[in-house]
Amino acid sequence: MASQIERALNSIVLNIAEGSADNSDTEFARFLGISIRSVYETVAGFDLALLYGMIGAVQNEKIESDAHELVKQLSAFRNSLKTS
Repeated sequence: MASQIERALNSIVLNIAEGSADNSDTEFARFLGISIRSVYETVAGFDLALLYGMIGAVQNEKIESDAHELVKQLSAFRNSLKTS
């Protein structure tokens, strides 16, 4: 479980970095979308960790709140790009 969550977390950052290396806003927006999906995958991993008693409800609520804020920021950034 921990390694899957770690891979999803790494994917958030690595896809932003990979997308920013291209000179295309359309391609960058695509990579930001992948990052957003990785945020949701991370949250799902922590939801399972809660279900299995590996973390507490307060921790999970904080993770979900932070994830929601991150998705809002990534979505706003993606929407600000000039795509056709």
